[in-house]
Amino acid sequence: MDDETDKALEFVLLDIRNQQAHKELQSFNDTGDFKYIHPLTVKARYKRTQREELIKLKKEDPAAFLNEITNLNQNIRRITSQINNKKYKDEAEHQSWLDNLEKAKIKRQIIIELI
Repeated sequence: MDDETDKALEFVLLDIRNQQAHKELQSFNDTGDFKYIHPLTVKARYKRTQREELIKLKKEDPAAFLNEITNLNQNIRRITSQINNKKYKDEAEHQSWLDNLEKAKIKRQIIIELI
């Protein structure tokens, strides 16, 4: 019975993502812009805005850019440690830390590309 519940949940989540993708594509066809509700478009927008901000920071204040690199590496170590030591209250907090770690890694990859 539990296996059937898991499959049903998976199908519901896939249907939601499918509907989000359809809305994104419909919006792009109608207006030429995305709604940013599907995880892929949200992630793409995050990457684009981070890249723009980091390019601007590197150009206008190189010292702050270098400080950002240091802070980012420390944040990645801290978040990874908290996840590995299971210092979270519930699954929602754990997922939030995983999301923050993913964002930090994306930002680090952008910085590596800019250097």
